[in-house]
Amino acid sequence: MTDWIYDDLGSVQVHLLPTQKYRMVSVLAQLERPLERERVTATALLPQVLLRGTERHDTQGKLLRAFDDLYGARIGARVNKHGDLQTVEFTVQVPHEALIEGASHLFGEAIRLFAQVIMAPKIEHGAFREAYVEGEKTLHQQRIENLVNDKISYAAERCVQAMCDSEPFGLSRLGYVEDIAEIDAASLHRTYQRLLEESVLHVYVVGPMDPTNVATVLRQELAAHARPRNGRGSVAAPDAALEGASPSALRPIREERLIVERLDVNQGKMNLGLRAGSSYAEDDYPALIVYNGILGGFPHSKLFANVREKASLAYYASSRLEGLKGFIFIQSGIQISDFERARGIIGEQLEALAAGEISDDELVYTQEGLVNQYLQSDDQPFTGAVMQMYKRFTGRDRSVQQLIDDVRRVTKEDVVRMAQTVKVDTVYFLRDKGV
Repeated sequence: MTDWIYDDLGSVQVHLLPTQKYRMVSVLAQLERPLERERVTATALLPQVLLRGTERHDTQGKLLRAFDDLYGARIGARVNKHGDLQTVEFTVQVPHEALIEGASHLFGEAIRLFAQVIMAPKIEHGAFREAYVEGEKTLHQQRIENLVNDKISYAAERCVQAMCDSEPFGLSRLGYVEDIAEIDAASLHRTYQRLLEESVLHVYVVGPMDPTNVATVLRQELAAHARPRNGRGSVAAPDAALEGASPSALRPIREERLIVERLDVNQGKMNLGLRAGSSYAEDDYPALIVYNGILGGFPHSKLFANVREKASLAYYASSRLEGLKGFIFIQSGIQISDFERARGIIGEQLEALAAGEISDDELVYTQEGLVNQYLQSDDQPFTGAVMQMYKRFTGRDRSVQQLIDDVRRVTKEDVVRMAQTVKVDTVYFLRDKGV
C-alpha cells in the first residue's frame, strides 16, 4: 500500500489510500463528538433516520434502489463508540469504475448520492419527516430492550457501565429507553444540525483509484457543505476539541468492587473489568495486546485452559481488550453456585501472569494467533480507515504490518511488566433472583 493522502476542505477532511489490493472502492464518512448523557440517545437515532430518505430520494426504498442502480453499490450507517467519543458513521462500497465499461462517472455518482444522505436528508417544515422519526424511535427502543434477551451481551454492557459509572465510556452507544419519548422530529433535527456545526466530517476512501481524480470528485460533491475551520464551534480546532475527551486517558485504579444483579436466569454471567497501565497511544501497547491474548484471547489461553477445561467451571471464559482505553474485560458463563470458586481461579491466572508463569508455547501460540488475526483484518478495506481514525484520536501512527512486527518482538519480560500494571476494578455477577 502507498501512504495516505490528505485534502483539507475545512470542516470536511479527506483521507485517501490508493491500493490495488481491493476491487471495490470503500468509503467511510464519520462525524464524532464527546459522549454525553443528555445527547447520546438522540445522536444514536440519527444514522437510521438519515437512511430513511433524502430530498431527492424521499423514501428508503427509492434511496436504496438508487444505490443499487450504481452497479450494486452498498450503503450502511451506524452509531459507534470509540473510547470516550460517540461516532455517527456511514459507509458505501462501489465497484472500481475502471473495471466496468462505460462507467467512468460511477464513483462521482455514488459520492453525490452518499453526500445527499449525510447532508441533504428529507426535511418537512424545518424538521425531519415525523413518520420517519417515529418509526425509528420504535425500532430503536426495540434494539435497546432486546439487549437483555442476549445475556452474554447484556452482562458485558452492564459490566462496562458499572466499571465506568462516572466516565463517558460508561454510557451506552445506543442510548437509553427513557430518553426516546422526549425526542421528536424537530428536536432530533436540532441535534443533527448541532452535530454538523460542531464536528468535522472525516471521509476515508480506500481502494483502486486515481487519487487526483477522486480528490476532485470529493471536492465537487462535498466542498459546498464544508465551512472554514476558523469558523464557529469546534470546527475551528477539531482535534483540540477532542483532547478533553481523549479516548486513551488512563484513570486512577481504585479498589475492586463487586456488583451483583439478579434476573430470571439459570446460568450465571461473571464479568470482570480490569484497568491496565497502557493503551493504544503508548509505546508498550503491543505488550498489552499479547498479555490479553495469553490471558483469554485464544483457546490455548489461561482462562480457557484453567477455568473452562481443567476446572470445568465455565461454559465459556475469555477476555477482550479495549485498546483505546487500556481496559480488559473478562467474560465467563458459570453455574451460579460456582461463583466464588470461578472468581478465585480467574484471580489465580492474573497472579500467574504477574509472577511470570508464562510458557514458551503460550507466548509463541499467542503471537502466531495475533499475527493471523491481523492478516485477516488487513483483508478488510475499512481496517486502514479505523487505524487512521485512531491516529487522530491518540497521535499514534500504526499500521497492520507495524502491529505484526511489534507483536512478534514482544518478550516474556515485556508481558510480565504489563501484567504487573493490570488491576481488577469491577466484578459484575448476573445471577438468578433466588428466594
